[in-house]
Amino acid sequence: MADNNEFKKITILQGTERKCPNCGGTLTYNARARAMFCSLCGKAQEIEERTDNNKVEGIEYNDLFNSNRAALGDKCKLLSCSNCGAELIYDSAQVSGNCPFCGSTNIVPAAESGSIMTPNGIIPFSLDENGARTCFRNNMKHKFFIPLGIKNCTLENLFPVYLPYLYFESDTVSDYLIDIGYRDQHGNVNYKPCKGTYKKRFADIPVFASSKIQNNQIDKIGGFSPSYARPFNPEYMAGYYAERNSITLKHGFEVAQYNITNVLNKNIPKDALRQFKGDKYMNLRYKTKYNNTKFKYILAPVYLASLTYKGRKCDVAINDKTGKVSCDAPPTLKFYIILLIIILAVIAAAIFISSLIK
Repeated sequence: MADNNEFKKITILQGTERKCPNCGGTLTYNARARAMFCSLCGKAQEIEERTDNNKVEGIEYNDLFNSNRAALGDKCKLLSCSNCGAELIYDSAQVSGNCPFCGSTNIVPAAESGSIMTPNGIIPFSLDENGARTCFRNNMKHKFFIPLGIKNCTLENLFPVYLPYLYFESDTVSDYLIDIGYRDQHGNVNYKPCKGTYKKRFADIPVFASSKIQNNQIDKIGGFSPSYARPFNPEYMAGYYAERNSITLKHGFEVAQYNITNVLNKNIPKDALRQFKGDKYMNLRYKTKYNNTKFKYILAPVYLASLTYKGRKCDVAINDKTGKVSCDAPPTLKFYIILLIIILAVIAAAIFISSLIK
């Protein structure tokens, strides 16, 4: 497997400006209609899918360096925010606006770079701005610890943006050594060393591929299933910004391996206890090989916003696909009351158990 996993030898995405065949105006993607739409004459045009099965296929990990399969050969433009450093892929019809991550208007065209990687999948927006605001209001109604005033706040700087995600899949083979313990009739545990092999296929391990997002609610709105993604078509980006990846593929795979290791740390001992019919274990050691590793680079739809409550600015994020909303509003008084009750209950239980022991 290649060690030099920077995004290299990759072309830039295609500009997504489309001319209306009816009036010559600019077509942009309409989330509600899920089609290209002309704001001048109102004509809608269906988006032509690029593949027959409409499924995003994984790219062989090594193919990024050995062929052009990871690059779709398209082109796009790039903006750079001078305030927070975010780099935004955008369509050629979008020429101005605020940075969706810090709100700055100080965004300028960036020099084209051969290190921009083309996504091979995209989850199109399904909510328009009104739909996102309605989603926010409906979610806030069911938030128990959110102040009542938050539910009536107006979203500020509401901004739709595609965010980059990497999804990894791999067949793992872990050769392990472990000490398995057997309990005798007297309750004593005697250990003996055992060795074995554990195999497991991991699919669609998600890694958020941006390190420059300042909205702290992104991690709280849940992930995106790649099954919702369609093969990348720049027409879905018409009228939208997209944050480009700011972590390397190598780093992304390292994060995926870390998450896989956490699973293996639990699964391998369970498998060993079952296989060797033991009662306990200790001293697990193993080495894992990754085979048939593939990845998908998918753009996912998110609405970023903020609101002001009692002079405090609160970040808001909305998962366009699931409708999940997260807001970093201050907790209400009832939250602290319930927390205090729980703490007092734990202390009382501890005192009661201690008195029983004595």
